Amino acid sequence: MRGNILCGLFNKEFYLDNSATTKFKPPSVTAAVTNALKDSANPGRSGHNAAVRAALAVENARDTVNSLVGNGNVVFTKNATEALNLAIFGSGLSGEAVTSVMEHNSVLRPLNHLSKLGKIAIKYVAPKGYAASFEEVKNAITKNTSAVVLAEQTNLTGGVTDIEKIGEYCLERGIKFIIDGAQSLGHTFAEYDKIKGITALCASGHKGLHAPQGTGFLLWRGGKLAPLIHGGTGTEGIKLLQPETFPEGYESGTLNTPGIAGLAEGIKWTYKNKNEIAAKITEKSLFIAAELSKIEGIKLYSDGKSGVISFNYKDVPSTEIADRLNSNSIFVRSGIHCAPLAHKHLNTLEQGIVRISLDFNSAIPHFDKFSECFNYTV
Repeated sequence: MRGNILCGLFNKEFYLDNSATTKFKPPSVTAAVTNALKDSANPGRSGHNAAVRAALAVENARDTVNSLVGNGNVVFTKNATEALNLAIFGSGLSGEAVTSVMEHNSVLRPLNHLSKLGKIAIKYVAPKGYAASFEEVKNAITKNTSAVVLAEQTNLTGGVTDIEKIGEYCLERGIKFIIDGAQSLGHTFAEYDKIKGITALCASGHKGLHAPQGTGFLLWRGGKLAPLIHGGTGTEGIKLLQPETFPEGYESGTLNTPGIAGLAEGIKWTYKNKNEIAAKITEKSLFIAAELSKIEGIKLYSDGKSGVISFNYKDVPSTEIADRLNSNSIFVRSGIHCAPLAHKHLNTLEQGIVRISLDFNSAIPHFDKFSECFNYTV
């Protein structure tokens, strides 16, 4: 029989699944959501004072993205997945699209849908490290490449891509560069205004930006963009075809005003505290990676720098590890992580991977006794 992985050591909860959703929300975020709910009205749909206040809350949030994250056309979405779909389907891709095997299905599935329709051919980079390097991406680009679509930080390994060099190279060749920023926003703090060649930055609010679930945005700097959703915009209502004007043409239907207000506050709080956040996450990541590496039978799939520490223990299924951790109030994620090609690349498709993901305030288990609890007979 296999032994109890944690031997019942811990009496408190350890939330270590922040790459799925950050648990901590600043009080200012909660207050912004509550205030918007109390003053509910439909932004951009009516001319009365309550509707104007709601519209101002949305536009103030748009200004926050532009001032703190990066300038461009800001379209609010419900998550990074919707933003990626809008960018990928709306930008009229053709020829070759370069991506990597480390990508999330939010990138892989839209690209493969276009491939199935015969609109693009996909070229995959299989990196030697935990994310695609500039040289690896550069070598994959040909005269037929119309777009490069990559995560700035991968969700499985936490590997970080050099978006600055890739963006500059894409700009020189007239290639669209679409960035999946779901995991990186609030962690890497890249100066996106200074990075050349970014066509689209796609973000979610509920991870590193400490905002509510159901929020995200597309920061668009490309040319023409076809709408993903057609419907009411509050503008040009006499027309039967969807307008293609920013931002209304890309935000059909009633917006999540409380969530957007919370997103703005989450961005403000995160960027105000970014140095402290980064320092604490790095310190804790390196500590956990170092302690795990001391345990016989542990294999790491992360460099331990970015807040993501992925690992397996011998040939034990990752879901079993996570279940036993959960029974001892340690919350991690296991399985495929919506990244099937990454697992195929790492030879973990059957076993999956256990992922620890941190925030600045994550409570860390007592690793001095941790090794005693990986007491398996395999």
